Amino acid sequence: MRSLFPAIIGMSLLAPLACTEPPSPEKAKGLEKIENGDGQSKIELGPIPDGPIAKVGDVEIPNAKFREIYDLKVKKYADRGRDIPPSADRRYRKSIAERLIYHEVLAQEVAKLGVEYDAAALADRQAQQKRGIRDWDKHLERRGETEESLDAMTIAELRELAILEKLGKLEVSDAEVAEDYDKIKGNWKSDEPRVRASHILVPIGPQPQPRAKPGEPPAEPTEEERAKWDEEALAEANKIYEEVSAPDADFSKIAADHSVGPSASKGGDIGIFTPDRMTEEFSEVAFSLEPGQISKPVKTKFGYHIIKVLGKWPPGELPMDALEDQIRERLRQRKLHQGRRELKDRLLAEYTIVDNIAPTLGPEPTQGRRRGAGKGPRKLGGRNRAGKGPPRNAPGHEGGGDPHKLAMPPQGDGAPPNDPPARKAPEAADGEPQPGE
Repeated sequence: MRSLFPAIIGMSLLAPLACTEPPSPEKAKGLEKIENGDGQSKIELGPIPDGPIAKVGDVEIPNAKFREIYDLKVKKYADRGRDIPPSADRRYRKSIAERLIYHEVLAQEVAKLGVEYDAAALADRQAQQKRGIRDWDKHLERRGETEESLDAMTIAELRELAILEKLGKLEVSDAEVAEDYDKIKGNWKSDEPRVRASHILVPIGPQPQPRAKPGEPPAEPTEEERAKWDEEALAEANKIYEEVSAPDADFSKIAADHSVGPSASKGGDIGIFTPDRMTEEFSEVAFSLEPGQISKPVKTKFGYHIIKVLGKWPPGELPMDALEDQIRERLRQRKLHQGRRELKDRLLAEYTIVDNIAPTLGPEPTQGRRRGAGKGPRKLGGRNRAGKGPPRNAPGHEGGGDPHKLAMPPQGDGAPPNDPPARKAPEAADGEPQPGE
């Protein structure tokens, strides 16, 4: 789930529940009035039950599963010498309970339909999440998650995908592609030639560079170190070049396995671009190749690139076959986004759900809210907050709706050269509060 995610990692499943009534509409016993820091509004929180925190059909969700995540969230505040604010405590309780409930609903639904998530896709997502993160345990600690809880969120997304595919909700017809092309083709006229390419990037030197201590200048490698790193990167690039040059080699898979940067998750595809969109060295080689040809390693300031040209067009309007697969994928992502929302609403209405955390939350706060709170349901984490259109980071939709952005190359892996690096995925993509908020 907004590219297919840079950052993707882009994604969680924590929209508010639209399910059956909780056990009691009345306040839970032992509710405690807690005054917010602003001294105006009060949040009433009850004790977290010792038993199951919820029940979906006949399946109970154990307290330990809730506590495992909740305690880590609270610990983030304790580590900073703070008590968790009541407003944050409330949001954590609510979002974690809803997450676990929906995960169980999805598990029961895939069992009923006789489908299951793609285990290979889970392994790919796990690798993508860890790529570029030097201290994975520290990353989990900052997020207040465990490896199992992150996997559970990914599995839930993949189960949604499996259900929607089973129901035929993601099919895109030729007529839909043609209609969309007619709407955007005028935006693709250019006085410059264009190329669509994939690449594999081998960075030079350790990634990322170690940070200097506060007040000290960044550590500068010696000339000997630079030469050694360059030699090692070139050797690795040459090895990969031999691999992609073999008969029947799968460039996309090799790129996904070996490349660095956001495009790796797309098999190295950096879309359609004009010469000025890339570094001079990169463009010079890319525009000299014919479709299907693969370059030897090309050095830029980002490292060594192995480039494969997928298509090449003269100045003018791009033909439909240049954009067809990207249009089809964008429309599929739009259906996926809409389908997930509709699926969630339907399943939570169909299943019998008892939420034992809901009574501990007290009434919805009416004062002292954070800006924007209470203005409608929070949409699935990491997607368009307005709830309109496909995910912002869906492949071919990095621009959030601008057709000019349909095939623009992603940032952070050498294309385009002057753009800032891609933003890291938020520490909590699930709408949950963070210390300091």
